Amino acid sequence: MKGSLQKRNKFWYIIVETKDESGKRKQKWINTKCEKKSDAEKFLRETLTKMDNNSFVLPQRKLTFTDFILDWLHNVIKSKVEETTWEGYEMIVIKHIVPYFKNRNDILLQELQPIHLQKYYETKQQVDQATEKKGLSAKTLRRHHANIKSALDFAVRMNLIPFNPADRILLPKEEKYYASYYSVEQLEQLFAVCLGTPIESAVYIAAHYGLRRSEVLGLKWDCIDFEEKTISIKEVRVKYGKDVVVKKPKSESSQRILPLMENIEDYLKLLQKQQKKSKLLYGKDYVDSGLVCSWPDGSPIKTEYLNHKFKAILAKNGLPHIRFHDLRHSTASYLVKHGIGLKEVQVWLGHSTFNITANTYAHIDIETKKDTAQKINDLFSKRAKEV
Repeated sequence: MKGSLQKRNKFWYIIVETKDESGKRKQKWINTKCEKKSDAEKFLRETLTKMDNNSFVLPQRKLTFTDFILDWLHNVIKSKVEETTWEGYEMIVIKHIVPYFKNRNDILLQELQPIHLQKYYETKQQVDQATEKKGLSAKTLRRHHANIKSALDFAVRMNLIPFNPADRILLPKEEKYYASYYSVEQLEQLFAVCLGTPIESAVYIAAHYGLRRSEVLGLKWDCIDFEEKTISIKEVRVKYGKDVVVKKPKSESSQRILPLMENIEDYLKLLQKQQKKSKLLYGKDYVDSGLVCSWPDGSPIKTEYLNHKFKAILAKNGLPHIRFHDLRHSTASYLVKHGIGLKEVQVWLGHSTFNITANTYAHIDIETKKDTAQKINDLFSKRAKEV
């Protein structure tokens, strides 16, 4: 690429020929901010080299990082992800990223450096001295980083910045997560205390199959095949703001068909009979939602009610505190402890990758192998004594 120099007032300008989106040629004037011609000539050589290597970014209007990431949030990423996923992006950007950088002189996008992002992660991880509020976890900050990196990747592609500063920071180390779970005896006690409550069916089915909350609340009768003895997970109910969204599971692996257990089949048939009686009782006021887990009038059970009621039942009956999602962990832990391989557990639970299963249940898996290790040890110890 060729360029020339021309002086305007006290500064030298570079004149280069560029192409717009339609391929039309036009001249671009770039202020070198150099008063000496020798300095301007050096700037010209460096600029032309960057242009030849596609690493030169044309000077833009003063665009702050916060204005850029807000524009990216609303006009770029919103149309590419599901509503519920975008809601997570929005919360991170609006509640955390924008206020932080607004309070620090609102750095220009082109002046954003790795150190600025590094300080953001460090500050967010610290305890707030004024309110004593706990800082964000490493896992949460990694989600923040994913959003920031994605936005800045877009800025690089749009030729707004020469490199992505998010690629050069050191992420906080994520602590190993150990899931809570119930023993079989505790689950049986839980089933007993949930009998007759509005969340009985959700607890019973979720614990047997290791279903996610959204999966059990989205389960419909047309997903139960009593002839083929199968139960299909193909829809979920998730909260989106104040509304509820019914959609397909996030990943293909989450859409799965599982065998219908005998005790669950018997339970579901009894539940179906109860719902038919309720339908006659409520008449025109009955809500024909088609959901397996519902209120007596057929209306859906809200996620926040399920969480609240579940917590209250545990407290009332002196059971150890776990989240509803930990019923899923309880099922998985039981499977692993009884010799089911982690790959089979992944398929059963509908995890998108094997790593998710392995990272969550590896500590249980190693416990189950200790007995095998002891048997091997005893075997060779015995042979050594015989020799």
